[in-house]
Amino acid sequence: MDTTRGHGDFASGVNVGDRERAVSTFAGGASLLYGLLRGGASGWALAGLGAIVAYRGLSGQCQLYQALGIDHASRAGDQVQGNLGTKIERSVLVNAPSEQVYRVWRRLANLPRFMSYLERVDELDARRSRWTVRVPAGVAVTWDAELINDVPNEVIAWKTIDTKLIDHAGSVRFERAPDGRGTIVRVSMQYAPPAGEVGHALARALGQDPASQIDKDLVQFKRAMEAGELAA
Repeated sequence: MDTTRGHGDFASGVNVGDRERAVSTFAGGASLLYGLLRGGASGWALAGLGAIVAYRGLSGQCQLYQALGIDHASRAGDQVQGNLGTKIERSVLVNAPSEQVYRVWRRLANLPRFMSYLERVDELDARRSRWTVRVPAGVAVTWDAELINDVPNEVIAWKTIDTKLIDHAGSVRFERAPDGRGTIVRVSMQYAPPAGEVGHALARALGQDPASQIDKDLVQFKRAMEAGELAA
């Protein structure tokens, strides 16, 4: 009897999809290098975790998946179905009209000025852009995104395209405050973390907490907007 499922093969132990393998190899290798350079107990611990994640990518084998009977290698093309795995929603009240706040966000090159994880955003055309972040060990990660919704003064939404490293989508809504003074900026982000849940552990080991970071970035955005430091 044929026990294979799709292109996954529990008999061979390969149960991690192509996208997860690529990201695990990259993230694990970067963390291994950073941990070795960092040194000390925390550095060695991070290097060890990085080695485990890198092995997961290179071998395509995950013991946790095997124990749970999960086979991500069998999904055709390793495409994520439905909503992405993690969703973060945050909001902030900015003392500025929605038209002005929208214009600042719509000029995507402004985003690295208050979103700390971004190094740069290059606008390729009216709908496509290229985002670059720098992770520990000085490694630059780049992906392309496209606008999927753009209603002036109301909403901007985007998603990643043509990448195996990041599954990410987000939106920003601009709502007039109930008293008519200022704008409520609502940020919603969804992403599938690199290497799945292993990526969450890796991010925590690197001191990265996306939800807390977005909170800080929105506070920085509010301060810069109200101080007149951001222009459309």
